[in-house]
Amino acid sequence: MKLYSNFNLVLAITLLALTSSCLEKNDKNTCPNQVEAKIIDMSSLDGCGWMIQLNDGSKLNPINLDDFSISLLDGNNIKLSYTENTEMMDICMSGKIISIICISDRD
Repeated sequence: MKLYSNFNLVLAITLLALTSSCLEKNDKNTCPNQVEAKIIDMSSLDGCGWMIQLNDGSKLNPINLDDFSISLLDGNNIKLSYTENTEMMDICMSGKIISIICISDRD
């Protein structure tokens, strides 16, 4: 019986340590290499919808924007990390096609 309770104690401590280390890691570096941008509504162009405009004026066409909980308001300031998808094409043809790694409202 004592062996069983020691096992439960060790298991509980291990799970607590793993959980807290993951939470700590996510809080410190949730979105590496962020850039500042804003959400823009490009639905007036055929085949386009919500896009992202970087501070330098260039446009990004995200293929996975729906995977994130972000306020889709024209002009909403955001921060994001992304990778460019050079092997893809789309109907909009107005900006680089990207996959968002992480995105959040800008403080």
